[in-house]
Amino acid sequence: MLTTMQDERLLYAPEAYSAADPWAIVRRYPFALLITCGPSGMLATSIPILPEADGARDRMIGHMARANPQACAMVVGQSALAIFCGPHAYISASWYRERLTVPTWNYVSAHVRGTLEPIDDPAQQLAILRRTAAVVEGANDSSWTLEDAPPGRVDTLLPRIRSFRLTVGRIEGVTKLSQTHPASDRRRVIQRLLARGGEGDVEIAQLMAGLSIENDCP
Repeated sequence: MLTTMQDERLLYAPEAYSAADPWAIVRRYPFALLITCGPSGMLATSIPILPEADGARDRMIGHMARANPQACAMVVGQSALAIFCGPHAYISASWYRERLTVPTWNYVSAHVRGTLEPIDDPAQQLAILRRTAAVVEGANDSSWTLEDAPPGRVDTLLPRIRSFRLTVGRIEGVTKLSQTHPASDRRRVIQRLLARGGEGDVEIAQLMAGLSIENDCP
């Protein structure tokens, strides 16, 4: 049964930083780190992992190279952890004036725990590739489909990948965005991040700016 933050937490996230909607993080940042553990030890691969259908929150899908040791080690019912990492940015302690503190990092992340079902059937693998292309190309405002691939390329690719379904048992998320600091300090952090201008800096600043004023802490 799917569990969320109301249950005992496995992801460390103080109450102020617990994500209200971890699925929003999963959907926005679908490139995840899949971690499994088996007889050969702990294995991990960075791959896109997506909801199997629009609006689905109980099953996710993905694929990796069949030559990958993690793909070879997949078995039905195997426990897995998928980590979806959003942007992150270093926060200098010098940016806080109202409430002095130490340096820290602001970041966004979600953890999805569940069980795996390896998928070797060509038709199902093709469906997973189609779903993956549709979601990521749609987010890229592109209309590319598998039919646009070079002739025979997809047929050549299918035997070289192994797909899987992840049945979701628990999802948790963290959005650490200086929520526990006064509004004046948060505004200063946003300004400094925008001035620094790195990719993570700008996105974290935008996420901080999107926080409701009702979330201001005294």
